[in-house]
Amino acid sequence: MARKPVGRLNQIAYMVPNLDAAIDWWTQVMGVGPFFVFPGFDMVRSDYRGADQKVEFGAAVSFSGDLMVELIEPRGPSIFQEFLDAGRQGVHHLCAFADDMAATQAWVDSVGGKRLQGAAFGDGSEIAYFAMTDDETIILEVGVLQPQVIGLFDAIRAAAANWDGESRLFDPLATQEG
Repeated sequence: MARKPVGRLNQIAYMVPNLDAAIDWWTQVMGVGPFFVFPGFDMVRSDYRGADQKVEFGAAVSFSGDLMVELIEPRGPSIFQEFLDAGRQGVHHLCAFADDMAATQAWVDSVGGKRLQGAAFGDGSEIAYFAMTDDETIILEVGVLQPQVIGLFDAIRAAAANWDGESRLFDPLATQEG
């Protein structure tokens, strides 16, 4: 078995049919916020179940302590859409970061997992989703992220640590500008 090249689990991701409603629920009921809503993704390549496929979705993240909470609204063919189409909502996958996607793939192969979906981005970051069980009930997202992405997550974590308990959204660019 190859050495596990990924770090600790740091995120739990939820599939939701409506991102805006989910942000309301998480901020009002679970006391998690504020959320950063990704304005879009600069994907230069993406795949879904072994075929080149543009994977479209909306996403927002916040933190509860050091745990990142990600909300994903599927917007087309993907493992995310499959989950909702099966009548499910809620926890979909866990995430960890790594330094090397090829080493991660070798480790996943060595433990009997399989790649389900992934993407490469214009900044050089990569993500991939791996089924860690044959029935695909445990999915691990692995992110190989550039420093500016880690910096964005650090800013979101800081905003959550200092959250006023009321604001729904966080825009780090607005914070930097003024």
